[in-house]
Amino acid sequence: MRILITFITVLASAITAALSSCGAALAADPPCKPTKNGTVWTWPLSGAWIRAGPTILRPFEPPRHRWDPGHRGIDLASYAGDPVLAAGPGVVLYAGRLVDRGVVVIGHGVIRTSYEPVEAALPVGTPVSLGERIGTLDLGHCASAACLHWGLLTGHGHGTTYFDPLLLLGCGLIRLEPVKAAP
Repeated sequence: MRILITFITVLASAITAALSSCGAALAADPPCKPTKNGTVWTWPLSGAWIRAGPTILRPFEPPRHRWDPGHRGIDLASYAGDPVLAAGPGVVLYAGRLVDRGVVVIGHGVIRTSYEPVEAALPVGTPVSLGERIGTLDLGHCASAACLHWGLLTGHGHGTTYFDPLLLLGCGLIRLEPVKAAP
């Protein structure tokens, strides 16, 4: 119950920030300026070439059912070799290869953020702070250019639910989920 309340609080915070700062521009492409309401989240990429936020090459496209195709995160334009940063404070839960690319997953309480393709700089179990370098961007996710796939998820196994990571920054499309009664 405590985990559910924490998760709902994080989502409510993101929803409130999105409604107050992005207004009618929720569905618009960047720039998506993070809200200045004390959020503990930031873009997972940085550099002089990023002003209001990186360019989103492919937006979040949730599948209708968990087994359907979709895009369970966003693709951010960048350059191979650029540093990839922790979008928020947490602990490295996974740092290694999945199939054909490097993946880093950071736990932030009941939610997790995922980053790929990334050559990990930190081992599993390492605490990270906001904006800390967690690895280096590799090629391999976007066909035409280097990009970072950034995901936001909660739950495990068949109970995994994906959300638009732009919600962490106070932007993105809001999606309501049904409340399930406890068994």
